[in-house]
Amino acid sequence: MCVFQRVLVGCFAGSFVLVSVKSTPVVAAQFDTGFVADFGGADALKSDLESMLHEQDVGPGHYLVGVNINRDFFGQREINFVRRGQHLSACLSTALVSEMGIRLPAQDSEVDEQCLDLKALIEGSTVHFDSRKLELDITVPQIYMGRDARGYVSPEEWDRGINAGFINYQFSGSQSKNQKQNAQNYNVYLNGGLNLGDWQFRSSSSYRKDGTWESAATYVQRDLPGTMGNLTLGESVTPGGTFQSVPFRGLQLASDTQMLPDSLQGYAPVIHGVAQTQARVEVRQHGYSLYSTFVSPGPFEIRDLNAASGSGDLEVIITEADGTERRFIQPYATLGNLLRDGTWSYSATVGQYHEPAARVEQPIFTQVSMAYGMPNDYTLSLGTLISDSYRAYQVGVGKGLGVLGALSLDVTQAVTDTRELSVSGQSYGLRYGKAFATGTNLRFAGYRYSTPGYRDFSEVVGLRTWGSDFDESVDYSRVSRRSRLEANISQSFASSTSLYLNLSQQDYWNSSRQQRQLQFGISGQVQRVNLALYASKSLSADDNEGLQLGLTLSFPLGRQNSSVSLERNADGSNAQRLGLSGLAGDYNNLNYNLDMQRSEGSPNTGSASIGYRAPWANVNAGLSSSSDYKTANIGISGSVLAHAGGVLVGQSLGETMALVEIKDTPNVGVTNAPGTYTNAQGYSLVPYVQPYRRNRISLDTKRLDSNTDIDSGVTMVTPRRGAVVAARFNVKRTEKVLVTIATTRGPVVPFGAAVLDTAGQKINAVGPMGQVLLAVGESRDFRVVWGPAEDQQCAITLDLNQTHEEEGFKMANARCAFL
Repeated sequence: MCVFQRVLVGCFAGSFVLVSVKSTPVVAAQFDTGFVADFGGADALKSDLESMLHEQDVGPGHYLVGVNINRDFFGQREINFVRRGQHLSACLSTALVSEMGIRLPAQDSEVDEQCLDLKALIEGSTVHFDSRKLELDITVPQIYMGRDARGYVSPEEWDRGINAGFINYQFSGSQSKNQKQNAQNYNVYLNGGLNLGDWQFRSSSSYRKDGTWESAATYVQRDLPGTMGNLTLGESVTPGGTFQSVPFRGLQLASDTQMLPDSLQGYAPVIHGVAQTQARVEVRQHGYSLYSTFVSPGPFEIRDLNAASGSGDLEVIITEADGTERRFIQPYATLGNLLRDGTWSYSATVGQYHEPAARVEQPIFTQVSMAYGMPNDYTLSLGTLISDSYRAYQVGVGKGLGVLGALSLDVTQAVTDTRELSVSGQSYGLRYGKAFATGTNLRFAGYRYSTPGYRDFSEVVGLRTWGSDFDESVDYSRVSRRSRLEANISQSFASSTSLYLNLSQQDYWNSSRQQRQLQFGISGQVQRVNLALYASKSLSADDNEGLQLGLTLSFPLGRQNSSVSLERNADGSNAQRLGLSGLAGDYNNLNYNLDMQRSEGSPNTGSASIGYRAPWANVNAGLSSSSDYKTANIGISGSVLAHAGGVLVGQSLGETMALVEIKDTPNVGVTNAPGTYTNAQGYSLVPYVQPYRRNRISLDTKRLDSNTDIDSGVTMVTPRRGAVVAARFNVKRTEKVLVTIATTRGPVVPFGAAVLDTAGQKINAVGPMGQVLLAVGESRDFRVVWGPAEDQQCAITLDLNQTHEEEGFKMANARCAFL
């Protein structure tokens, strides 16, 4: 009989067990045993096959399985399974049951704490093991579940991670040439740190063309699980829940609500804007540059701004290819999180005001705030900020309104006593937030009114430190903010239509100065055509920018996407734009854009850009040209991480990350980070994982060679904030050998005989003519069992040097010695 026939029959009967040590042939129970007649099968052979195929469970033993509690994934655990009656039953220890949040009822007699029968102990509970999927589904009546079980992760599970150092980098540079001059501009942003034990050092800085370094923050921190908070020493920013956040250099102790179950997540603003050419966009806060990138002509949005802290307006600067600069203010503040009854949050900061603009005065200050959750969905907050020339006290109350959203009101009393000014006043703030079932999301809406004598701390510092920017025509001692209105509204409709509206306005006492900003956009799809209408009115340097309107239509063109735009610019001129963009690569990791624009009163322009998301970095480049100027830009961003196992390069890393370790196994993908693969040492990075939560890390093994086995392609990690947590996977190197097993007495072993490893685990079953497919690793010893008698059990030892290949299969013959 040819090799193909032997492999077909032998592998069909047994190789599905080889896929995993813990899999089962349940799906084969409908196999027609009459099929074996064509290969010389007799009645006894068919009987053996039917017996094997109708086995519903794997054998007793330890198996790594995924555990679900009341339909929620809990994690992977190695569970011992024992035979109870005719079925396999999971042995659950009291420690594991407690970890899952299950409260056992009182028992009249002693129970085996290492092998609980949950169904017998808790009425109404079920435990079902799916041996095909290696999943253990447990359901328990809610009365027996702990109060914090849903979404709660015990501090004992928090992983501080490994010792490691890392750095994120972003470089952007451009060179432009016009009729008057050549200009160069480039920036380098660096942020990273070093993790040693429980402590984490962090630093953020930027480098500019003039050769100056600007440090935005440098500090050490660690979490304090006993206080549900974090300790920070160095340069950072105060929380923005009570007062406007301010940069400081000193010490801060603040609660971290993400340590609690089901806590609300912080709000990161989405920045909308419109670029007329291939423009550079920079975002600044508190005088520091946070972000810089190049965007293609047309509407853009920035969603990955994660460096903003607390509250405090963001200044967005759009620099067009011809050098024209436009600015607008992105309101950014957080509606204080409502707290559940009996819970509380806090922050305490002692330090020195630290901002680049504060060149003369950087006063020492103390800020303390606390919020407490009260019955009936009320939250009470208190805060104080004290400096040598400034005192402020705030009291606030928030109320959850159920289906109507959430509302908060606060009152602040401030006293300012400087050489230039001695005043006092009050500020009243009203905020509202709501996500409606209709799809409307009112992320933040607020109104604040301040009396003439009120100053916030940043204004007071500004009064004391205005230098060359001081305008002698303005009496700054009499000018203060009067009112401020903010709103950020988004609406989702059926059929993929969405709308956003951003509004802000503020005015000042004793001044005609007024700031207004409007951004509006609506987008939808009609058959295969996407339409987007947008409007923008924002502040420029001279406060006289007009309204900008635009309409964009985009539609697929083969594998590309084509777009046509009609615009009315702020100066009243009209423009038309034609663009072509597309994606390429296995993971759409290559993008490109071509653009041509015709505008009234200005030369026609053309631009092109390309970007590539490599496993080691993001790279992009662009060109823009007209009869008046030529501009070229380039950018690269990524990360470098050093750990005990070596140095690794990758995509930009988030605050908390995972290091995947599969020792000496390259080219294994990670589904959490598409397009990245382990390096030659077997390491890869997952850039964004959630702190204090169980994160599921899974592998993509499409490129794994057939002689490499990974015990489980899924693991769970629960990092502390800022940790570099290791996600380790066990790997084995094996040789796949098709073995023909004959007994020392002559005949081949019976069809359906079980093959066991040295640990007694069943790894495969023998097919017709004594053939079985084995994965041979370090151990070459196996046991073959087809009954309880001594003459129904034998042992083999494989010698890989005696194997040979036939038609691509490694073949071997083995003599099985009776035990």
